[in-house]
Amino acid sequence: MVEKAKIRVLEGPDKGDIDLMFNPIDYSVKKEVQKTGKNSNIQFNSTDISEFSIKLFFDTYEKKTDVREVTEKIVSLLKPSIKGKHTQRPPICLYVWGSFSYRGVVTKADQKFLLFLENGIPVRSELNVTFSSVLIKEEEVQMSSKSESRKLWVVKSGDRLDLIAFAALKDPAQWRRIAVANEINNPLSFPKPQDIGRKLIIPE
Repeated sequence: MVEKAKIRVLEGPDKGDIDLMFNPIDYSVKKEVQKTGKNSNIQFNSTDISEFSIKLFFDTYEKKTDVREVTEKIVSLLKPSIKGKHTQRPPICLYVWGSFSYRGVVTKADQKFLLFLENGIPVRSELNVTFSSVLIKEEEVQMSSKSESRKLWVVKSGDRLDLIAFAALKDPAQWRRIAVANEINNPLSFPKPQDIGRKLIIPE
């Protein structure tokens, strides 16, 4: 059985899963290295997963219904619905497909209509959606209490704490320190799908 991709809205009035009509045509993840210094004095700080883009396809021709009724569920994720003290922002979402997941907010949705009924109603479309990675509130509080000079690690699918410790600290035995610094209570089950895209503090 083919596993279907979905967008899980994690907060707000529309919290819940948005099942996609078809799995993505393609997707891309943009990574950027954050560094300081120049030339031989360049120092690596962190790898930031800043953007995630997917191309989705929708078709309601057989039902003869407006395809926008389906795509609007995703396009509406652009609308600010989470109110803070001084700002508003779109809801944080989790894109899930098999073992891969990405957490962020929808920042762009380009829709192209490909087929129409005789009355002009669109029944087929291609939707390009871009997410930007964000920290959840708990991570923002945690990050603000730590030294900004410390290294960060963006969790990706297939990561384990011992592998992260080896890559970042050259010692896999330091995984316990990373778990404690980031309040990971169950290291053996880390990372869970909701941890993908999370930024971990790497202790000095």
